Amino acid sequence: MAKAKHSKYAKYVTVRSLLGRKKGDVGETFERMAEMLKKSADNGSIQFRIVDKDQHRYWNLRLDAQGCSVHVERLNKPDLEIITKVETWLQMAGGKLSPLIAFARGKMRIRGDEKLGKRLLKQLASSEGKTDIC
Repeated sequence: MAKAKHSKYAKYVTVRSLLGRKKGDVGETFERMAEMLKKSADNGSIQFRIVDKDQHRYWNLRLDAQGCSVHVERLNKPDLEIITKVETWLQMAGGKLSPLIAFARGKMRIRGDEKLGKRLLKQLASSEGKTDIC
């Protein structure tokens, strides 16, 4: 059996689809994400700031011993914040765009605990692929 080639240009991981019946429903993507993370051993808060034209909308996930819950509100000091446009979020949530590629191309910004983000990405991963850019 031949070994797979590894290169610095190997495929970056995408997430399993978070899209539900309503393909453009951003809120539904966070509900599905919370369901996928309900058994996570991580603790913390992740805020998603989704920019739609001039409007900023906020969702956050709270991970604790009881599981993972979704809240529609802005947090002052989340452990991790992810900021992106609605179009980019829907591409990532649909498994069409790797979050790492979105970040590298300047389509997504992150603030806070990057290690928490990497751990969650590994839990949401749709396939094998690199989870580090560098």
